[in-house]
Amino acid sequence: MATKEETNARNVQKLSLGAAETAPKVVKKAALVFFVYILICDVVMCVWPGLFRLYLRYYLSFEPVMPSDAPNDITPVTDVYGVHDYASAKEYLGSEVIIFRNFTDCKSTFDNVVFPRRKDQVDTYTHIEYLDKPGNAYRPGVIKGDFVDRTLAEVLKRKDPNEFASFLQIFSDIDFKDLLKAKADDKFAFDHTFISFFKKPIVSTGIHAAPAAQTLSLQCYGTKSWLFWKSSDLIRHKIHPVASPQGQVMSGNPESILKIPTKIANMYPGDLLYFPPFYYHAVATNSGKNIMFAIRKLDRESFVRSIKVSPRLTFHWVVRYMYTQFFFNKTGKQGFHENKERFPFKAAIFEEVVKKQFDTFANYDGLDAFALP
Repeated sequence: MATKEETNARNVQKLSLGAAETAPKVVKKAALVFFVYILICDVVMCVWPGLFRLYLRYYLSFEPVMPSDAPNDITPVTDVYGVHDYASAKEYLGSEVIIFRNFTDCKSTFDNVVFPRRKDQVDTYTHIEYLDKPGNAYRPGVIKGDFVDRTLAEVLKRKDPNEFASFLQIFSDIDFKDLLKAKADDKFAFDHTFISFFKKPIVSTGIHAAPAAQTLSLQCYGTKSWLFWKSSDLIRHKIHPVASPQGQVMSGNPESILKIPTKIANMYPGDLLYFPPFYYHAVATNSGKNIMFAIRKLDRESFVRSIKVSPRLTFHWVVRYMYTQFFFNKTGKQGFHENKERFPFKAAIFEEVVKKQFDTFANYDGLDAFALP
């Protein structure tokens, strides 16, 4: 058998016997390296907060992702009129953000049905201090401080501009069905209610995302404005998303993120906003009384949509969420919520990324981009 390289009739060079024997070994080593990489990044890092911190430090960046002279790329979300119940709205739910204008008389339903039912319900509220600047997509315009437990009736009676009810979970499936005019067999997982009496317009929540859940945000009192980004657009422009387990970003800045494809949604009382899983967003809120329900659907359909958006982020969310719920969460609450003790992955993302973003961008005024009503 010849051991030297030969040339066939088509002048294609054949591999020597040594090279032919080496090639499978190279492939096997490459496959092994890839397997170890996946094992570390997508399994071990999901149950090891210390390794997760190293990952966050590596990807943390405040550098712009677009040229400084690039224009903002902000376009309105789709408006739908004439839809006034959940059964009709379901036909529109999919992969894009939608506003159902004048969906219901949410004020009346809340005041006459939901509030009397839940007025004595207790949850955790947060004292806040206002920054000199109103905030931006990466940095809210307030600093959250001490926690206080209050009933819903106390909060609405006090009208305290220095307290903020964020990510409350004091309502249940029966309330959601009344608010959304849904049928008895419709299922909803939990809500994140926001109640505020801010003394001035501010960015109330910086960029984040709800993994695996479809969200129906019903505006009852006051007005808000939302900015949205697709996960795929963030990744394409080198803004790295992460599920920790809640969705956050590790790079970019509040000026350049507006130069990638951005959607804007201005919300008025009675409007219903829909957005699918892992659709990143930041929210600005006007002054005065403001009540908004963010009702989550966490079912098979929602999970499938989450996987279609990002299989990897969905897997990370599942593992970290289960790890947190099993070993650390003793509150009985689902999803993201304010609590006096930060769980390991939540602490990691806050200390390694979010707090540094807050400090770096505290003096950047990005409120105008939200175009509050």
